[in-house]
Amino acid sequence: MEKQKTILVTFAGRKDRMSLLTRYVDAAIERGLIDEWHVWDFTRNAADARWLRERFPIAQVTPSHTDEYFLLPGTLSVRGNNRCVKFSVRATNDVHIGLRRRGASGTSYEVVIGGWNNRASAIRRFANPLALTATQLRNHEEPPAVYASTPQILPEFDFVDVEIRFGADGLRISVAGDDILRDDLPVADGEFEALYRTGFGANGDWRFECFNSHAARLFVGGRAPFYSKDVMFYTTAYQYYAANRDAHARDVFLKCDDDIVYVDLDRLGDFIDFRRANDDYFLISANVVNNGVCAHFQQQFGAIPHNEMALELPPGGMCGSLWSSGAKAEALHRLFLRAPSRFTLEEPTALAWNERVSINFVAFLGRDLVHIPDIMSDDEHDLCYGVRKRTRKENSVYFPFVVSHLSFWRQDAEMNVAGLVSAYERLADQSLGRTIAAPRSQAAKSAA
Repeated sequence: MEKQKTILVTFAGRKDRMSLLTRYVDAAIERGLIDEWHVWDFTRNAADARWLRERFPIAQVTPSHTDEYFLLPGTLSVRGNNRCVKFSVRATNDVHIGLRRRGASGTSYEVVIGGWNNRASAIRRFANPLALTATQLRNHEEPPAVYASTPQILPEFDFVDVEIRFGADGLRISVAGDDILRDDLPVADGEFEALYRTGFGANGDWRFECFNSHAARLFVGGRAPFYSKDVMFYTTAYQYYAANRDAHARDVFLKCDDDIVYVDLDRLGDFIDFRRANDDYFLISANVVNNGVCAHFQQQFGAIPHNEMALELPPGGMCGSLWSSGAKAEALHRLFLRAPSRFTLEEPTALAWNERVSINFVAFLGRDLVHIPDIMSDDEHDLCYGVRKRTRKENSVYFPFVVSHLSFWRQDAEMNVAGLVSAYERLADQSLGRTIAAPRSQAAKSAA
């Protein structure tokens, strides 16, 4: 039976905030609490995009709208014997593999499968290895060295297996077990880097064997504009998981904002266990610092003294005085930073909450993906109301597990964001240095 996985999903990414999150998630992966981290590139400026590519170089989903290549880890050495690259890919057209020679001399190659609107495939040769990735050096009008008509070689919906063999016997490409291209010119000895991309309107979903040893992966799918009439940028992500629901039927998903600046890793395993064991809930929220609904109950259950501030229950769970006040949010963060343990509430373990709640850190079951066929202009509203009702379940807040959420956009102008990030960095130094090798929960260890 396929292993039960815990998959963390983050819509990224603001470097100044997300750098803290990466520390906690790296530690959670090291402990075996999280199996995969899916980081969706929804950056809004070039500097953050560059940082995201450098921090998460393994791209599982490649975009439809650029010529950008992604680099497969490691190098391939050709010393007389043929070498092989194997993978599975799902794309409607234009699967591109680059074999870029390391060094100043020798031929580099590009393999195109299902190009020209999934009608043909080809092999290109490049004397200059930079021409593979520097589009200004490429001549797209130059005829390929090898060209073959391959109508509908890429299936519309399914993954297909691809094998590329190269060496002294030349270059051979097979798709679904059938040879489709061959270049008999021997590939000279040397070191190669393997690159991959899609384009020309096709997103690519890739499966390389080496991905199994890289838990953190980047997802760079085609995106809607940040705001459009009916769709938000994150719709791509929800559609992706809904389309892959059969593969994730036994998994747990954690959806986490990129500005989560503290995670109680000692209780994360308990949170995941609680999520697995309670099928009668759809969404389960962590006990989030700087979350209007959670803050009200934190005060009601004794974590926040009434003489420090008043924290009303936001009407219908939406907005409220904490959401709109950076000064109040900063005061709450400072209170938490002085005594984080007081926010860990053992009782009640969980509280049903069926109105809106900010989805800063929530968990849901993979088998409920069937109820998320589409998310439109407000994923928080859709998940808390429409999707929950389709599942015929309740939502809840789990109080023993605490995370801290830095800010809502309305709060930023009144907050010393840099000062708070520095304070949370010091807390991370303390908490991550204390128990880096804490054992995985029993339920998580026994899941199979």
